[in-house]
Amino acid sequence: SEAQVLSTGGSTAPTTSTSRCERSTGPTSTAGMALGHVRIDDREAEPASSSDAESAASRSFGRNLMQRLQRYQRPLLLGAALLVFGLVAVGLSGSSTLQRLAPKRMRGTDAELEVKAALRPMVKVAAGVAMHSIHGAVKDAVKDAVATSVSSVAANVLGIPTEAQVKDARESAVINQELREPEILRGPLTLTLQATKLPTPWIGGHFYTRGYGSIPGPTIRVRPGETLEIILKNDLGEGPGYEACQFNYTQLGFFMNPATICALNHTNLHTHGLHVSPHEDDILDHVKPGESKTMRIKVPENHMGGTHWYHPHFHHATAAQAGGGAHGALLVDDPVGALPKYVEEMPEKLMFLSLVNIAKSMRLESWGLDNAFGETTEQKLWKNPNYPNWNWAAFGGAVTEHGSAVGSGLGLSPELVVNGQWRPKVTIEEGKWHRFRFVFASVEQRVEIFPAGDKQGSAYCQYQLLAKDGIYLHEAPRTIERIYLVSGSRADIAVSCTCGLLSRPCHTHLNFEAKLQPIGVGAAAVTIEQSGGELLRIETSPPPKTHAFSLPNFQSKSSSTLQRFSVRRPCYLADLREVEVPLRNRHWVDLPQNYPMKVNFDGKGEVWGHHDPGPLANIKVGEVQEWFLSGIRFHPFHLHINPYQIVQMWNDPYYMPGDWHDVILPTGSGSATVRLNMDRFTGRMVAHCHLLEHEDNGMMGYLNITGEEGTTWAGAHWADPQCYDGAFPGPPLPARPPIWR
Repeated sequence: SEAQVLSTGGSTAPTTSTSRCERSTGPTSTAGMALGHVRIDDREAEPASSSDAESAASRSFGRNLMQRLQRYQRPLLLGAALLVFGLVAVGLSGSSTLQRLAPKRMRGTDAELEVKAALRPMVKVAAGVAMHSIHGAVKDAVKDAVATSVSSVAANVLGIPTEAQVKDARESAVINQELREPEILRGPLTLTLQATKLPTPWIGGHFYTRGYGSIPGPTIRVRPGETLEIILKNDLGEGPGYEACQFNYTQLGFFMNPATICALNHTNLHTHGLHVSPHEDDILDHVKPGESKTMRIKVPENHMGGTHWYHPHFHHATAAQAGGGAHGALLVDDPVGALPKYVEEMPEKLMFLSLVNIAKSMRLESWGLDNAFGETTEQKLWKNPNYPNWNWAAFGGAVTEHGSAVGSGLGLSPELVVNGQWRPKVTIEEGKWHRFRFVFASVEQRVEIFPAGDKQGSAYCQYQLLAKDGIYLHEAPRTIERIYLVSGSRADIAVSCTCGLLSRPCHTHLNFEAKLQPIGVGAAAVTIEQSGGELLRIETSPPPKTHAFSLPNFQSKSSSTLQRFSVRRPCYLADLREVEVPLRNRHWVDLPQNYPMKVNFDGKGEVWGHHDPGPLANIKVGEVQEWFLSGIRFHPFHLHINPYQIVQMWNDPYYMPGDWHDVILPTGSGSATVRLNMDRFTGRMVAHCHLLEHEDNGMMGYLNITGEEGTTWAGAHWADPQCYDGAFPGPPLPARPPIWR
């Protein structure tokens, strides 16, 4: 039976929310259980005793070694063959057989010596290669067997999943279930931050993390010109705030710093990507456990329709909350007529990608718990009932956060879930373009999404990029081979599939690679850890009233390229590439790779603790800024309130000059030149690294936008004569024909 949820340090009365959730109430727990709600009475597997586990691991070493030797049979056979060749050659060189095989002119003692001399280096090379191949194969086999045995001991003694358990879980997991979309809400609405169940079918069991009742939370939709009203309720258990941050300011700005992870049950809300006032979307807001706050966010009349998301942004707790599951999509509707009819009528599929990094989330939870209550406190969130003795401190922490040696094969590599589902299926109609809205949330890894490849019997699909970070391309669509997403990124993709001569339905897959690249030289990043696999299955069904085995219609629009289009743009997104920017508005923004981690603006910066560090600079509203960004090959640069346009970027397959973003992590360059329109809003414009633990460590700052609220850039209509400041005026006007002289 499902367990009760314990509320800590507060009332036991039920709490309601308009977001979807499963919830019951129970008695109040002790302060030691205070970091979040707690599920109890889940069925738990009995952990093996350490002596039994060690004995079993020792007995299995021989079996592991034989299995690994079988894995390396090719180099072993090659080495053996070369060794036999060498021995045969040596035997022949001194035998009468050699005399008979050799030409007449080479027979005799001198000739025999010449042949031996000729064969000797060949024999040496063959023997050397043979021994190297055999030695390497045996060495690798023994190394793998030892690692597997060590992993087996670690898994059984420390309570983490064993390789056999992971294999069983994966084989019994239900995959290819139809993709479910989150509940859709419009304001006024209530979001309740609470303990939320996260199934982990790739290892079995589940965890409880902080979320909005489901992972992802409900999808919020809003129209341009509306005021979005959200009641944010903090239904987490009692826990200390910044007083639990056990650091002095000399410790800030250093990665893997336990002292900077704290106040995990205190929260607020950030509408990531919205072009709104920082006074209404304020990351310095504070909602304590048991409290609530009503937010009213005015969305401008000329806000572009697009794909955004929401998440907590409480400093020192952002990674644990936003990266742990507290996130959801936020979609701004396109005004009627803003898109061509063939784009407007595309069926939509929301695909919220949550990167589940179990070991990292357990570490953040453990550190926050230790800072709040001390090391003796029992961890309640990020516990799996299938592995009751599993906790971060037990298995050494950081070395297994990304699937390294001990974690290999044990389910510790990060996995990507789509709308909370592992390896789901999405069904689309053949020959019809569909719009996939991708949103990506993680603590630190970036991901690449790509087709599994044209295999015999697979559907053929086209992938066309429409928008990035909630802003349409100046000319769309753009054919792409991969989608590059960093924590916080969004991408809108048009997808169309055909089965050709295959029977219907047919299918193909999208795969993913998750990469951690925190260090490097220049712009060359070093991949520390990498994981990946199947993301989802795309199943193509026949159009209505079409027999499943009928011949395809080769004249259908599905076999043609999607028609290009450009949208009419609000003036805050007017093309800035040809604008002349005054020298006073040209600046250098650096996210240094060396410590301490901070945001520098024209060489000035301060690590952000739990106080207001003061502005990096004052800049004027209603003007265009040009910034040279550096350090962005390792630190994704995110800017609140105002998006920025790339004007110069070197050698990147995804980020192109002219594209707009609010978070960027190039794959081929460590720098970029961007421009931004400081449109209408004054106050704090926050800039930070969107590797969320780096942000919690202090890599964040803000610019103070000064001047008169509501001021817009006077040159917008010169840059784009059709841009608009108020409500959407209608589709773009036809271009004037050229005048021939």
